[in-house]
Parts: sequence; structure tokens; C-alpha cells
Amino acid sequence: MAYMVRQTVNSMYLNSPSAAAARSAVCRSPTQSAPLTTNANRDNSRASVAFARTARKAFEATYGTPVFTAATALRSAGQPNVVSIDYLSSQRDFVRDSKRQIAGHMALALCDGEATVLTKSPPADVSSTSWSQPSPTDPSVVAVLRTASASERFVEIWRDGVLEKSVDVSSVHGQFYADSTFGRLAWSHSGTSVVYVAEKPEYEKAQPDKSADEAGDDEGEVTDEIAGSVAGIADPRRYTFAGDWGETFSGKRPPALVVFEVDSGSVCVLPPPEGVSPGQAQCLDDCIVFTGYQHTVRKHGVVYCQNRPSGIYTCDFEGKDVRCLFSGSARSPRITPSRRGVVFLSTATGGPHASTSELLHYDLATGSVSTLVPVIAEPLGAQQKIGGTLLPQGFVGIYADQLPLEPWISPAEAPGREVMVFSSTWRSTTAVLALDLHHRVLSLHSPVDGSCDCGVLGANGDIVVAKHSTPAQPESLMVGEAKQLGQELSICWYKIGHPTAGNAEWEVVCGSQSGESRLESIFMYPSKPDHETRYFWTDGNPASRPLAVVPHGGPHSTYTVAYNPLAAGLVRLGFGVLLVNFTGSLGFGQNAVLAQIGKMDTLSIDEIQEAASSIHALKAGDIQRTVYVGGSYSGYTGALLAGRAPGFYSGIALRNPVISIGENAAMSDIPDWAYAELGLDYSFEAPPELTPEDFAAMWRASPSRLVDKVKDPLLLLLGAGDRRVPPAQSYSYFARLKAAGAPVQCKVYPDVGHPLNTVEAERDSFVSIVRFFASALKK
Repeated sequence: MAYMVRQTVNSMYLNSPSAAAARSAVCRSPTQSAPLTTNANRDNSRASVAFARTARKAFEATYGTPVFTAATALRSAGQPNVVSIDYLSSQRDFVRDSKRQIAGHMALALCDGEATVLTKSPPADVSSTSWSQPSPTDPSVVAVLRTASASERFVEIWRDGVLEKSVDVSSVHGQFYADSTFGRLAWSHSGTSVVYVAEKPEYEKAQPDKSADEAGDDEGEVTDEIAGSVAGIADPRRYTFAGDWGETFSGKRPPALVVFEVDSGSVCVLPPPEGVSPGQAQCLDDCIVFTGYQHTVRKHGVVYCQNRPSGIYTCDFEGKDVRCLFSGSARSPRITPSRRGVVFLSTATGGPHASTSELLHYDLATGSVSTLVPVIAEPLGAQQKIGGTLLPQGFVGIYADQLPLEPWISPAEAPGREVMVFSSTWRSTTAVLALDLHHRVLSLHSPVDGSCDCGVLGANGDIVVAKHSTPAQPESLMVGEAKQLGQELSICWYKIGHPTAGNAEWEVVCGSQSGESRLESIFMYPSKPDHETRYFWTDGNPASRPLAVVPHGGPHSTYTVAYNPLAAGLVRLGFGVLLVNFTGSLGFGQNAVLAQIGKMDTLSIDEIQEAASSIHALKAGDIQRTVYVGGSYSGYTGALLAGRAPGFYSGIALRNPVISIGENAAMSDIPDWAYAELGLDYSFEAPPELTPEDFAAMWRASPSRLVDKVKDPLLLLLGAGDRRVPPAQSYSYFARLKAAGAPVQCKVYPDVGHPLNTVEAERDSFVSIVRFFASALKK
């Protein structure tokens, strides 16, 4: 099973004498933190502490559920109805303030529509494992990339659960790339070597000059061609600016393909092609297939951005004979089971950072590229064949950041048939799709009516492993059996376990669907008042329930009916929560994406207000107790609404908002975002100068110019390490709001990036939002 690992650990040390005295004087359990001062605790009212504790418990209850990231399944040879599953999940540890990666295994019996758990192994912490992958020739042999510490890295080979080989690669290259954009671990087809992605080696630092001056040293031409640490100076290349790939990759050296020979234990870092950063490696018989992110004059932030110049490449196992198979914002190559072709995703280069993707096929024999699934402008009103592929009714196009690492299924009734299974956003749902490459039929295999959300984790043989959730129920695993009858493919799903229903309900609310508008929202709310809702909702009347309006960021993203811990936490405390998918959201056709361009400060603003007002009209939320939560782009729309619609929201909480578009264009890792959303030209090969005319257009659309209009309480939550929306613009906004007398608060989380996704930042921001709303709703 292949999987990714990310881990963040934050610690606080209180070393002052007063803190030491407080620690020694106060009795507490091992899990309690030492109080900073005893006087401060005596000054806190019991009610305030109880309220903060309730908010923190709601956070832990909703954010503490596992998130499944990868899985694979295998049928038992002697018992065909028995399936074993290996899976990986990410779970928050609230004591260590870290995110831990947990591996699990279970054996299931599939019978009469039920999946019965026969055995289940204890969870194993694999947080030190960056990647793991079994050999294609012998599944008992597993390659593991192990990060023992910040400076220690190993490649391990395990056989039948026994460590057979461990090679220290710490001095050979930098950190492993363990993300979905670049990272991958792949075996060669012969099982004799593995390929992975890691930082290029660091050039030597200065070493003592042990050689003495000799006669004749001054002879010859003086050039700048010095390699290595010589003459007591560092390798001249050590400090040459190369740039990184922006948000989530801050400070990382460029990626390189690395080949590890299993028998000898030798490690070779392959030289990357000029102007290309390789990643997502796969192995053919005699070559490596990889995604190459192209850069000429600079690297643009790549995470969350599917429109970057990139291509699908091959090279041999020495890094030579480099060929570009396809160029044009391509990613996620997957070699077909027949090994005759490569299937991959491609999105239009430039413009919106995410939009409808094509699914393409490269024929290795002929060198031709064909379109398997095209871009869809509008949802299909009926089943329709386009470009040779039969597409299902209602199909909206493909919206997927990456394909599953193991996407291929082969139904028992059709051995050798190549069928790819993957997930894609379909309106406000994540759907399971399957593409039969032989018959060129795309089929739908999960509900798209808003009843649940399903995401593919992996496939093997005729078994698919997926995750299932709803706004009221956290993720759980399910397995599917694929069967082929003629051209018809069916997947019979078996849910694992029986999630308990919580105090939450939801419905999908359709807004304007005329003209260019494609407004749709997910409305969540508590079923009834209970002890946890006592601070915000007690009488059971929906019209008195506070309403939290929560649009998504992007703007080209989507809320689906998947479990959302922020929304679930607010519902748990008594809020109705409106997750707004305005026009420009993914999953509604390419025309809806393009309709947002040039209207970033008008179209979505109007639709957010329309969505909120529709809940008020249904008397499902209190018009006098309506609040707003937004981040990134929806932080931008929230800041605009603070200036344009004073009095509508009782409190507005903004996470890393775009405040000044021009400043963001000058400082962000994605300067093209501002140009694209305003409909201005931008070139990756020759990034434009920020002219006074362009800055003026950005200023006209910026919340920064509306400071004097802000009257309602405002909370800013900022990551000091945010590369996507650098916080300097929000610092200035905060100072100007204070000078204008606006009721504003600001919190800054050190060493935290754009998503505010360390455990400490998540906890503090959630509790701060809840406490802020409690105060704002009293006024």
C-alpha cells in the first residue's frame, strides 16, 4: 500500500521561575498543562471557563475523527468472499498537538450485502513512514521510505515482516517528498529497483582550506567554474537562488528522482531535466514516467493549482533519454495494466487555478494522445456520446486534483479489461466514476443526490476501497465488488461498521440556476436543542437559531456533503451552518467556472447574500443573529461584505483573507491569481510588471478601500508563514480598522501557513471563533 505522511508537532516550554513555581504548587493530572499564573485563573469566572471548555470539547469531538488517506484490498485465494484491507488514516493527537499517521488492517467477509469484520489488527503509528509500497513481483517484499528525524532518512526493504535491508540516505539527498503533488514511491516492473522523489543534495558548505599556496597557482585563466567546497569557501552554487514551489513547500530544495537498487543498496540521484521539477514517478519496463512541472523565469505556487505549465515525461533509469510525451498542465500519470499506455489528467494552462479537467490517454506504441473524457461546458441533460466516450446523464465533467494511486479494477467476468475507478466532484457531492477503456463508457457508481459523499481510496482486482461520509457522520470505510455484464459495469457496495447518528441534519438548497448563475448550498443544523447547544440555541424554534454563513475559498473549489469538522463543530454548539457553493464553484460545468472571471467582487458577493437571505425567508435562521466565517477567497468576500453590508452580520471571522489584491499580487506565491480572477492577462514565461493601471483595477475590487465602512465586529485569524496570502496586508488592515474605531481583533499563529492546519492553530482558531461569536451575538 502506498501512502503519504505529514506530521506537525508544536510544543511550548515554560521556563521562567514563576512558571516553575506555579507548576510545583498546583496539583494536576498528567494531561493538564501548567497554568501560566495562578492569579489569572482566579480572575476567570467559572461560567467563562465552562464555556471555553464546551467549545474545546466540541472541537475535539468533531476534529478528532480519522481521515482516511489510502487503502488497498486483496481477495483471499482460498476464500473468495473474504477480503483483507490495509488502510491508512490521519488522526489528530490533542495531547501532543500533532497529526499522526495510523495504519490498520482488517479481514472482511462479504455476504448477503453485509461486510462482517472477521479480524482487525491494533492500530500502528507509522508517522515516521513517508511512503510504503509492496513489490509487483512479490507482495511480501515491501519498500519503505523512513524519516527517523529531521536529519536522518533511510530506505528499508522488508520481507515477510522482517527488516532485510536498511540504507542510510541522509547524506545522499534531502528530505523525501511525501505530498501528492511531487511525492511517489514506485517499483520497477522487474522488482529490482525502486524510484522515489526527494530534495536534491545540498551543495557543500565552506570547509577549512587545507591546501597551501604553491608556485604557479596563478597561471591560467580565472573562471567562475568552481564546483565543491574549495579554497575555504562554500560551493558557489550553495546560495544560488532557485526558488521553491510556494505554499507547503517553503524552504524545500528542488525535487529529484532517486533510484534505489534493491540488491546492492546503491542510491543514485538523477539529474532533472533543465527547467523541470519531476514528481509522481511511475515505472515502465525500461523507463520512468513522471510529471514534470515546468519553470522558466520563476516557480509559481503549485499546491491547490491545477493550471501550472507541466507535462508527462519519460527518462531511463540513469536520468537520460528524456522525452516529453505531452505538455500542457498535465498531472497524475497512471500506467495502464496492459502497460501499453498512460492515462493522466490535464487542465487548461493559466486562467482559473482549478477548473474542468480532461482525462487523456497516451499510446506508447504510436505516440498519439487521445481524449477519453472531454471538458464539459454544461451538465449533460441526457446520456450522450462525446468524442467516442459514452457519458452518463447529468455528467458535469471531471474535477479531481489527483487520480487514485491504484485506480485499476478488473471484474472477474471480464479478465484483462482495463477499467479505471476514481472520484470527482459532481455538484455538491463527491461521486465515484468508472471508465471502461475498451468500450469507452464512463459510468456513475454512487449517489449524487446529496445523501452522502464517496471517495475512492484504491482498487485491486475486482475490489474497490472507498470512504463514505455525510455532514452528520465522519468518514468510514466501504468496499465495492465490481461486476461486468456486457458493457454494463456495476459496483456493489458494502459499508464497514454502522456509524451512529448525531444531533445534526442537512439538506442541499438550490439557489439561482438561471443565466450564468449556478448557486447551491448545503444547510446543516442541529436536530434539537441539547446540553451542548445551551449557549446559542435553547428553545427549539428554527427561526431563533443563529446562522453561520460559510462560503468556500478558492474561489474555484467546492463544498460537498462530506464530513466537515468546522461545520460539524458549529452545529454541535447550536448554529445552523450554510456552506455556500456560489457560481464559479467546481462541479457545475466549465461555463460556471468561467462565469466568475472578471466578477470576483460582485457575482459571488450577491449569491452569498442571496443564500443567507433564503434561509432567513424559510425562518430557519435568526436574521438578527447571523454571522460569517470565511478563509482565503471567502475571507476576501467576507471583508467586502463587512464594508458593503454593515449590519447584516453580527460578527465576521476571517482566516487569512485577501485584503489588498494588488499587494497580494506583489507578494503571493501565486501572483497570477489576481490577474486571472480580474480577467487580466498574465504570462508564466514573462510575468508582467504590476502597472499603475492594473493596480488600480485591483484596488477597486479590494476590501482595503472600505475600511471606513466597517462597523460590525471583525476577527482576523492569520498564519505568520502564509505564502499564499501573506499576512502583511491584514496587519495593515487591522491597524487601519483600529484607527477608524472599528471593533476588530487579530490573532497570529507563528510558523503556520495558509490552511491554519496545525493542531494548535486549528484548536485556538475554532475556540476563538466560537468565543468571538458569543460576544458578538450579545450586542
